[in-house]
Amino acid sequence: MSPLTAFADISKDSALLSLNSTTTFSHVGPIVLILVGLIGSGKSTFAQALQQCYPRFHRCNQDDLGDRRQVESLARGCLQQGLNVCIDRTNFNESQRAYWITIAREFPGTSVWVIVFDTPYEECERRLGLRTGHPTITSPEQGLSILAHFASDYRPPAPHEGYDRIISLKASDQLAGVYTHSDVTSILQRLQDSPPVTRPIGGVHTAFRGRGYTRYRGQRGSYRGAGQNGRARPW
Repeated sequence: MSPLTAFADISKDSALLSLNSTTTFSHVGPIVLILVGLIGSGKSTFAQALQQCYPRFHRCNQDDLGDRRQVESLARGCLQQGLNVCIDRTNFNESQRAYWITIAREFPGTSVWVIVFDTPYEECERRLGLRTGHPTITSPEQGLSILAHFASDYRPPAPHEGYDRIISLKASDQLAGVYTHSDVTSILQRLQDSPPVTRPIGGVHTAFRGRGYTRYRGQRGSYRGAGQNGRARPW
């Protein structure tokens, strides 16, 4: 089944859901919501709750679709239909996030929002050890290996990238993986009420490191991962 066929089927269900739910969040114009975080950080749990509570936010998940190009196709199809999209993948560096910002700019009036899932490395490890039934990660060992690669290559969002609003969700904000309609609404409202991102004047940054640079630490305080030469699948 193609992404657009899947979108058509889900959009019918979403229309029915929207008739039976009372939404309390509103926004003028479409939204591209980019989720950022390591595997196991809580992105998909939130994205699934978001789509259930607000069917006009369509979850675009690379694990389900197979590759980034399929996610791009689905995101464009949703925006063409006037829906919001939630990009549910790691989006671990600027080049990965740039795909979605570029697509958003193809549709004038589209806002680009970012949620960073600021979940400690050790908590991601714990969750991966308990995870079952994932469409692409078949064992805890595989999950931990991928996690190490991403922890090494992760670069936090920076204002020059072109998004409009950003917030961070810590593990304590994630409500043990259970989101009510009110919880999801509160997070969306936090985003909408957050200060607009001010882009730097005088050109873009040429390096990701420096003030505000963040990576994920291991239990002993050293950085885990495959090293700066490690390469990971853009999950």
